Amino acid sequence: MSTNFWDDPVRILYIIIALLVLDNLWAIYLLLRDIQVAYKTHQVPNVISPYLPQDLYDKMRVYKIHKGWFTIVHTLLSAVIMGALELYFGFYAWLYGVAEKCTLAKWMEHEACVSVIFVLLLSLYFWLKSLPAMIYEHCCIKSLQPRPKPPWWSRICHFVVDLIVGVAVTTVVVVALVYMFIGLGSYAPLGLYFQSLILTMIILLLIPFLIDPFVGQRVPLENSNLRTQLEYVTRQVGFPMSQVRIIRVHDPNTGSNAFFYGCCCLKRIVIFDTLLLNRGKADLSQLSPEELGRGLADPQVIAVVAHELGHWRNGHFYKAILAFQVHLILTIMLFALFFDHGPIYQAVGFAPGLEPIVIGCLIIFGFVLTPYMTLANFSMLSMTRCFEYQADKFAYRLGYGGELRQALLKLYADNLAFPVSDSCYSSWNHTHPTMLDRLSRLEEYRR
Repeated sequence: MSTNFWDDPVRILYIIIALLVLDNLWAIYLLLRDIQVAYKTHQVPNVISPYLPQDLYDKMRVYKIHKGWFTIVHTLLSAVIMGALELYFGFYAWLYGVAEKCTLAKWMEHEACVSVIFVLLLSLYFWLKSLPAMIYEHCCIKSLQPRPKPPWWSRICHFVVDLIVGVAVTTVVVVALVYMFIGLGSYAPLGLYFQSLILTMIILLLIPFLIDPFVGQRVPLENSNLRTQLEYVTRQVGFPMSQVRIIRVHDPNTGSNAFFYGCCCLKRIVIFDTLLLNRGKADLSQLSPEELGRGLADPQVIAVVAHELGHWRNGHFYKAILAFQVHLILTIMLFALFFDHGPIYQAVGFAPGLEPIVIGCLIIFGFVLTPYMTLANFSMLSMTRCFEYQADKFAYRLGYGGELRQALLKLYADNLAFPVSDSCYSSWNHTHPTMLDRLSRLEEYRR
């Protein structure tokens, strides 16, 4: 390998295309393994059969297979073939040139303005490229949870509002990014890290206050027996009962769920009302036929809360934040290593000396760092699955192993989550262990 290997734009282009193709082919291979498991598993597993009828399981199986093949075809056409052609023929350089021609005034020739136009054009292109897939998915893949369609005027208003907000946010982010890199020069990657750190801290501080208005409405717990049990289990481990919140979710199709979030005085255990049996309502006439019988009995809800308490007691929130910071630092360091390397820009079609900031961020984060991003994602997913096992073990040690087992079975059935998955696919794609793996681990604790 010659000393000027990394100075050859043609070789760099082929390496970037190879990384794109190999990463997507690996994802397709994993998905094929998962589809093969679905093909082979005709009968609902015995352990979940009391909660999941065979006819519903058959629908879930057909949906999973159809959605899997659709994803494979879409990935091959959109990501592999079109993505490789875009890189090979210098699409991003061409589009940046189009953005430069869209400048109608002298002040618009600034790199920040051109970058905003480029990102907006690129977003429009990606939307058009994905439109056939969205239409097919909407019209041909029947959802397991059909939702009532809002009026056409509501959908148009929603689209317009999303478009305006998206353009505004994109403009602010791109302009801030370009000016930061221009102002800081070689220290820009360090500024990018601190910007990400500040944004992370703001999100961590704001999310506890945004859960209620955006997810649903905080409501009192009507079930006095459940409240008594919650007070007992929280007092048992020293977690303040005042930080356990019941949220009546806006969308009744939201999956049954509970989660722990935050630290210090901002910590929360949030319980969606869909987790409670019949949404926790005493008057069943207020429920739709689909909602009747959904949710968990009181002991099972307590087991789920004990699991969330396990996340708190084991410090999983702090560990996740620390792991994310390590990942962020490594990412920024690798980004800084490649950002000023001119041949990378030439590889995607730019003339020597022309190195737009937004193009550098797009190519390096989107393509060059693909191997690291893929391995980092695998590591983070492995960590979160380990956290789930630890939280399950904590609930078991509190004496809720049996109730947690029943809760997992009921939740998977209520949420229409396909219960069988390939272990390799799960390792690279799932934040939680499969239901069967968690049940198996709970059985091991009993031995």
